[in-house]
Amino acid sequence: TIFERSSDPDEWSTKSYTIVTGERGQASLKRGGCLESAEEAGMPRKCIYFFDGSSGERKCIPKKIAGIGFSRPLLVDFLEKHASANPNILVKRGAGVSKVTRDAEQGLQAHFEDDTIVSGSHVIGADGKWSKVRQSFPSLYKQGEVVTCPSYGVHMVALNFPEGWPADGTYVIRPKDEECMFYIIASPVPTGELSISMVCYDETATKYPWLAPPDDMVPEKYGSGGWGDEYSCLPSTENSDLVLANQLAELFEKEMPAFLAAVGRDSLNTARINRRVSWLRMTGIEGKDVTYSTEDGRVALIGDSAHAVTPSMGEGCNTAMESAVKLADSILLKMKEREIERCTSEVLSAAFCEYGLSRPKDTQPIQEKSAAASYSKKK
Repeated sequence: TIFERSSDPDEWSTKSYTIVTGERGQASLKRGGCLESAEEAGMPRKCIYFFDGSSGERKCIPKKIAGIGFSRPLLVDFLEKHASANPNILVKRGAGVSKVTRDAEQGLQAHFEDDTIVSGSHVIGADGKWSKVRQSFPSLYKQGEVVTCPSYGVHMVALNFPEGWPADGTYVIRPKDEECMFYIIASPVPTGELSISMVCYDETATKYPWLAPPDDMVPEKYGSGGWGDEYSCLPSTENSDLVLANQLAELFEKEMPAFLAAVGRDSLNTARINRRVSWLRMTGIEGKDVTYSTEDGRVALIGDSAHAVTPSMGEGCNTAMESAVKLADSILLKMKEREIERCTSEVLSAAFCEYGLSRPKDTQPIQEKSAAASYSKKK
């Protein structure tokens, strides 16, 4: 059974973002038997376009492996429909997990925000960077530290894709003056809009104080707002929206007039400033190796709950889907080794442990490389 906190699937909005499934993501979709359907639902990402924000000159760099572009809501909807088509999978919405406890018989009880309790032998935590599942078990919680990097994003949406722009790639737009300390990544969305992310650093906020990000979260509030923790945005009033849009218009008119002309002044009215990016650093405790599972193999973590990554390389979703596949393959391998066709609780525990110890070796180098890319190249 899959439990999802939100009552309804997300809709595309100014708080949404684009996801590109690369080599890892597509291999995972293929392993799940839904790659062809994903290619039909998403958009091809064949190129990286470097766009001169001042002159409008565009340079195309073909990608070695084409990606598939989605909005986050579209990918969630696609994966949920694929999972729901399996008679052995049940998706329940409307309440997020608040904690997981052990019962008197050494089973597990998942406690939900609506005060319901569900019992089971095993739990897979896929509840994000601020995972309540991870926090429920000291052997997992003590390994984790949320690390904040000195960069953040300003997100905008152009309601119409710019005329004359090919829709088969991601756009990187640079300002005229490199000392501006920001650049823009723009991606077409299957619904026809253009998702715009202005990548900023702490140095950006020093140069332009009006672009300063919201305060970082204090640890005791981690996870209180779910996705809102990560994408809690400013400004929050109509007046401040207008002020930010006017300031961005003045900046873009000076530093990237061709880009402003392409996306239109109205797109700036959607601007929201996000918190600084962060990632989850897991460190082994008491001389032990890092693991994404409890020692008894009853609980395993996948996705952001195990290896949250900064958005710098666009690998968060790809590694999350890959982890789900790795965990499933670990279960199948244990069944094959024991020559059984029906999975047992013992086999499930052994597979969780095997996955928990092996997976960090793949994900942690990606996390560290992405975190390094979240720092300004200028000192």
